[in-house]
Amino acid sequence: MAGVQSDRRNAPRREDPQLRGRRAQPRASILLGGSLEAINGRARVDLLEVSLAGARIKGRNLPGVGKNVILTCGRIDAFGTIVWASSNRRGIAFDEPISTTQLLGLRDASVSAERSGTTPEERQAMADWASGLAR
Repeated sequence: MAGVQSDRRNAPRREDPQLRGRRAQPRASILLGGSLEAINGRARVDLLEVSLAGARIKGRNLPGVGKNVILTCGRIDAFGTIVWASSNRRGIAFDEPISTTQLLGLRDASVSAERSGTTPEERQAMADWASGLAR
């Protein structure tokens, strides 16, 4: 992949007749642990942002652009494709949009986790246990 432009989020899309920018839907900034499964295995990830159509994640040894994946976070399993990669971060476009209820559930879970006073490591351990990575 060529160098990442710092203003890539604001760059117009060619197929956008109104040239509104790259984001077609609003995103919720969250911080939740989850897992990403691909043909070559499963990895722990932090879910950083989510919209109805996709997500931004961070993790180690993640699959590259074009790979099919399943993102699991809480009760949500979303099938998708890695559409961009930069260092330890990835962008996922979901095959089918998640529901507004699921999006709000993820946001609420993130807020609850932050308010609970648990450390990020404790939240990751809970997410690993829930997703089966700790078993």
